[in-house]
Amino acid sequence: MIAMDATHAAYVAIAVAAASEIIAISPLKANSIIQLVLQFLRLAFPKR
Repeated sequence: MIAMDATHAAYVAIAVAAASEIIAISPLKANSIIQLVLQFLRLAFPKR
């Protein structure tokens, strides 16, 4: 496992928050990281 100290956790939190804000102002239909990931997974692995 990767050990994370407080500094790395802060960097990850800032990156996630920045990505969330960028997605919120983008013209995409999805408005969250989770929705984009789920949409990608549905496209990559469609039901038969």
